[in-house]
Amino acid sequence: MHGDTHDSSAPDHRRKAPGRRRFLGLAAAGTAAVGAAGFGWAALADTSPPPRTFRSQRRIDRRKQAIATILNAADPTALAAWITGTGSAPDAIKTEMDTQVNGLADAAAAGTDTARDKVVVSWVRTAETQRSIWDRKYEFLRTGSGGAGTFGIITDEVRAKYPTQLGSDPQWDPDKDSHREVWTSLTSDERQSEILRTSTVPGVSRHHLGSDADFFNTTPQDWTDNGPEAPHYTWLRANAAHYGFLQTYTAESAKNDPAISQERWHWSYAPVSEAVLDYVRANQDVIADALDELWSYDPTRFTYIKAHWRDYMFYVNEKAYFG
Repeated sequence: MHGDTHDSSAPDHRRKAPGRRRFLGLAAAGTAAVGAAGFGWAALADTSPPPRTFRSQRRIDRRKQAIATILNAADPTALAAWITGTGSAPDAIKTEMDTQVNGLADAAAAGTDTARDKVVVSWVRTAETQRSIWDRKYEFLRTGSGGAGTFGIITDEVRAKYPTQLGSDPQWDPDKDSHREVWTSLTSDERQSEILRTSTVPGVSRHHLGSDADFFNTTPQDWTDNGPEAPHYTWLRANAAHYGFLQTYTAESAKNDPAISQERWHWSYAPVSEAVLDYVRANQDVIADALDELWSYDPTRFTYIKAHWRDYMFYVNEKAYFG
């Protein structure tokens, strides 16, 4: 956390400001020293705060309470718009989230020897962007016709019903005729349930907040214990909490029904995301009204999530891992 930088080495009444000549001499010497260090006076003018750091869950919870104070003083309609992806975060909170995500990303790049622009693969998404993702999956669009290739995971329940068509394929593939045959046979609720294993609807995505980001890549099979992303997961587990982050969707949270599957790539700045969860729990009617408005363009593709949005929002991990 940020400490008090006030110099208490001597009482205030004993400190003397340097005379003009001495001040100019010190300034000249400082300029030379800073110039030699290679970053100049411009760096001293940068007032961007460093990322906050945390040593325990208790400190995260303390910061969460400070964020909650900001939320409780804000306009409920504006907050609902931010939470559901049609508005912006309060300025002070946005600045803090940006600082923390970038701080973790910088550390991850250095700690894993990864190019910085390859660390964060997805961050803030508006409801409009999330709608386009949801619609192309729901409509099972082919690549070249608005689709984006394979997505999600095929649940055991659906695979058991269609073993011949789905085989051992790990993900849904709109470009495969056998997968299209199955998808066409699913009800609207079943399609929604399949998508919701690894993705969510406009208005419910935590990516609307700015507190959550996806790191390195989002292909589920790459994040198994022996997969290519295993070293990155080891690093995130060991270091993310230091910056206030937790893994949103864990193996434990995935045991809830319904719930999103484990996502080892998805990490959340807990002081903000946890304060938001508490706010939503206390203001569910306001959020529900905002969601109804978002989904009004075609309510038939939101029947299942309308009944279960609270489960997908609340069935998540809420504790950081400090080892």
